Amino acid sequence: MAEDDWEGVMGGSQFGAPGSFTPPPAAGDAGSNFISGLLTEPVSSESAQQASDAGNRLKTLAEGGQFAVNEEGFQAYMKACDFFLDGCDRMIVDLRILAEKARMGGSDYAKAVAVFNVKVADGEGDSLLPNLMKMRDGVRQAREAMVIARKNYRETEDAHTMTFSQLNKGLQAQ
Repeated sequence: MAEDDWEGVMGGSQFGAPGSFTPPPAAGDAGSNFISGLLTEPVSSESAQQASDAGNRLKTLAEGGQFAVNEEGFQAYMKACDFFLDGCDRMIVDLRILAEKARMGGSDYAKAVAVFNVKVADGEGDSLLPNLMKMRDGVRQAREAMVIARKNYRETEDAHTMTFSQLNKGLQAQ
């Protein structure tokens, strides 16, 4: 999905304590910043760490009451997170198979290819398995953040409903 396509999805999110609106701590939208972080260089260790950190930051914002999302935004986020997590879990299973040194023959070349395949799947740096797992953990944190953010939004709506109800009672009493 293109970055511009996320604007419609992001319309249901807000920042601030329930019952108030506070601008986000940084320019932009925490949710779309998180998602755009998933779409850049997904195999690099740096990008995987950024996705993990972004998920943690999003959860911290939600836990602090600084991020809220309405039901429509929540459903869109959950769909995106679940789509990523389902695919990621399948890839991790496949990569674990690749991370085992394959029997490719007795030649030096075959042995070198087998070692290389293990390093690509589960080595250090930009290898696939640890980076996918790091990204998966970030998306899991973001998914948890969405549950909290929906609760924050509902609390905000409840606070507004109570305020309007009290205002209406006051007007009727006059």
